[in-house]
Amino acid sequence: MQAAKDSFYMALRERLAALNPGRTIVVDGVERPAIVVRENMEPQFAAAQTGAYFLDWGEVRIAESTRPILGLDCRIWYATAGSTGAGVDRGRMLAQMDEELLRICAPPHTEMRDYQQSPSADLGCGVFWTMPELKSAPGKTGSQVREQSAGSARLERWAALRVYFFLPEAGA
Repeated sequence: MQAAKDSFYMALRERLAALNPGRTIVVDGVERPAIVVRENMEPQFAAAQTGAYFLDWGEVRIAESTRPILGLDCRIWYATAGSTGAGVDRGRMLAQMDEELLRICAPPHTEMRDYQQSPSADLGCGVFWTMPELKSAPGKTGSQVREQSAGSARLERWAALRVYFFLPEAGA
């Protein structure tokens, strides 16, 4: 299962770096594409920041067959406070992030690789996913505005999708 998670994440990370090299985040002093898997982060870096995509893994679903296909729920959280101090372009910036997410999720497949070794190894099967369903942040309605402090606000969004994969064959 970890190989499927890693393969999905690496595909999105590489696509984001190619699509918008300027969308980066600094983690532990290292600049990298602004997409992170929260469960892989040290707690002090797992707090959501604006301008980045944060992946959270959810339920695992099993479809019965000779070789079961697994589905893994994924939610991607992102937010913006705008590109200016006044935040008057928050809506435009959120729309830009929506479009970026949709573009890096297409095509909705990649090969499954083992990233626990270097260089990574092809596991001989693929990972594919549904296109993200963009939603208001949990508990939010309408404009998805969340107050950060007096006089400032950010817009945030959740995207929900499901990642599908077969368990790699033994010895692959």
